[in-house]
Amino acid sequence: MTTPIPSLRAPFPWFGGKSRAAHLVWAAFGDVANYVEPFAGSLAVLLARPTAPGVETVNDLDCYLANFWRALAAAPDQVAHHADWPVNEADLHARHRWLVAQADFRVRMRQDPEYFDARIAGWWVWGLCQWIGSGWCAQPAWEEQDAAGAEKTCGIETSEYAKRPMLDKPGRGIHQLSVREAQETRLRDLRSNPEWERRPHLSHGNGVHSQRARDLSTASAWEKRPSLGRGGRGVHGNSLWSQKPDLSGSRGAAGRGVHASGKQGGILGWMQALAERLRYVRVCCGDWQRVTSRSVTECIGVTGVLLDPPYSDAAGRDPSLYAEEDLQVAHRVREWALANGDNPRLRIALCGYEGEHEMPSSWRCVAWKAPGGYAAARGRHENALRERIWFSPHCLAPAEDPFHGLPMARVAGGAR
Repeated sequence: MTTPIPSLRAPFPWFGGKSRAAHLVWAAFGDVANYVEPFAGSLAVLLARPTAPGVETVNDLDCYLANFWRALAAAPDQVAHHADWPVNEADLHARHRWLVAQADFRVRMRQDPEYFDARIAGWWVWGLCQWIGSGWCAQPAWEEQDAAGAEKTCGIETSEYAKRPMLDKPGRGIHQLSVREAQETRLRDLRSNPEWERRPHLSHGNGVHSQRARDLSTASAWEKRPSLGRGGRGVHGNSLWSQKPDLSGSRGAAGRGVHASGKQGGILGWMQALAERLRYVRVCCGDWQRVTSRSVTECIGVTGVLLDPPYSDAAGRDPSLYAEEDLQVAHRVREWALANGDNPRLRIALCGYEGEHEMPSSWRCVAWKAPGGYAAARGRHENALRERIWFSPHCLAPAEDPFHGLPMARVAGGAR
C-alpha cells in the first residue's frame, strides 16, 4: 500500500511550472478523452487533473527529465533508493559530470520508448533539487534530436563538445609530419644502440631513489600539511567549485524537492504515489511535433493540448536558462496552434507572457500570477504578473471553475 501524501506534485523544483494555473486549464478542457502535453516539465497540470485520466501522452526534449518520468512509473522503489541521499557538494559535482557523460543513455532514450535507467533518474532528481539556476545535466550540442535530423540541444549549448579535430591539414605542431618522422628516426636509432638494453642503475640511487630522498621521506618536512589558505591554489582553487548546493528552502523547509524537511524517509511513499498516477501515461522523448500529429491527438477523441514551450527571448525571459534553439520554438508552437485552433476536436491552451503571441479575437486570453521562479529569488517579480494562457475557440468557457467552485481569473482580452 502506498503512503498517502497531501498533494500530488513533482518531487523537484521546476522553472516555469503551471501548478497555479492548472485549474484554469482543466476548466477550459473539461473531462477530455485524450490529453497531450508536448513540453512535459514537472507535469503540474497533468498531476492536478480533477477527473479520472483517459489517454494521456507527455513528451519532453530533455532526456533526463523524460527518463525520470519513465523510470518513476516503472520502478519507483529503485528511483527512490538512488534519490535518497544527503546533500553533499563533492557528490553533486561528481554525479553531474558522470550524468553528462552518459551519451549512450541519451541515444537509447530517443530510440527506445520503453527504455529507462533508474539510477540516472534518482541521481538526476537528487541533484536537481540542490542545483542553483541553469546548467544541471546540460547536454552536448552535437547530438541529433528531431526526426528531420536537424541539430538541436537539450540543455545549454556547450561548444567544446561540438569541436572536431583539425582534419583539413596533415597536422600541426607535435602532429606535423616532420616531427613524427624525426621521432620515428630517433626511436630506430635508440633501438639499434646497445645502451637501449642497459639494466637499471643499481648503485646508491639517483633522483627520487637517492639516499637523501629516502631520508626526507621520514623527516618532519614530509609530514607538512597541505596549504589551506585562500581557499586553495591551482587546481584546488575555488573557481572550479563555485557552484555550491542550494541551501535555501521554501515555507520553512530546509531544502527543496526530495531534500525538503519532513520528506526524509518519505521519499519512497512519494515516488510510489506518483508511479500509481503515471502508470498508464505514455512518456515520449524528442521534438514536440512528434506528439502533435493527427494520429496522436484528434484521432483518439476530443483532445486537450497544453502548449507550454520555453518562452521566447523577446518576451523577457532569462536567455541563460535555454539554448538559442529553445528560445525560438515558441513561435513555431504558436503557428501550430493557429493552424489547428478551429478544429472542434481540439481544445488548445497556449502559455506565454503578455504581448508574446498575437492571437485572433476568437481566442480567450486569461491572466494569472506565477510564483516568480528564479527571478523572484533575485528580487524581480514583474514577470510573475505577465503570465497569460490563450485558449482556442472550442475550449469550454464556464462562468465558474467547475472543479473548484471559484471564480475564474480575470479575462485579459482576446487579441494580444
